[in-house]
Amino acid sequence: MAAAGLWADVGVATAAFVGTNVDNTLVVMAMVAGAPTERSHRMAAGQVVGFLVLVGAAVAGAAVLFEFSARVVGLLGLVPLAIGLRGLIALRPSARGKRVARRPAAADRAVGRSLTAAALVTIGMGGDNLAVYIPLFRVGGATRLTVVAVVFAVGEAVVTAVVLAGGRHPRGRAVMDRFGAVGVPLLLCGVGVLVLVTAGTLSVL
Repeated sequence: MAAAGLWADVGVATAAFVGTNVDNTLVVMAMVAGAPTERSHRMAAGQVVGFLVLVGAAVAGAAVLFEFSARVVGLLGLVPLAIGLRGLIALRPSARGKRVARRPAAADRAVGRSLTAAALVTIGMGGDNLAVYIPLFRVGGATRLTVVAVVFAVGEAVVTAVVLAGGRHPRGRAVMDRFGAVGVPLLLCGVGVLVLVTAGTLSVL
């Protein structure tokens, strides 16, 4: 019975992790594919940082028996939306001229080419993570929490490997080299709007 309970906890933790991390894995992978290869590890690390922030927030919420309102959590969607809009604005001819003249890192960060951008996008897409993780952390004792921690650690290692492998694949980089300057900001805008709509946040803005 103990073994059955252990594997049940593993299954629940795995389902929770996979179900809440597919979307941000694909988005960060696209961001890595559109960024210089020397920044890929920083952006993968940013995804990890963002995930850890979400887990920390969920643990805190579970500890104080706090429930995040879906509409409030939906405000996180403003983060990728803002980054995407900033990237689109940076593509204007006047902005591009200024970027060439002084080569600011801010323009690159606007289209998601830094650790900070990857972390913020991961957090911004984390509404479902919070909704799932808080109840998960609230039930069960130390054994179950240990299982969840191990599963999440292994899962995040796999996600990091997938982000780096997929983002640095020649075909993916070729596509992003051609369309990434516009594609990544549009993707981030789409993600932000989707989060806002799904959470019902637009109705209160």
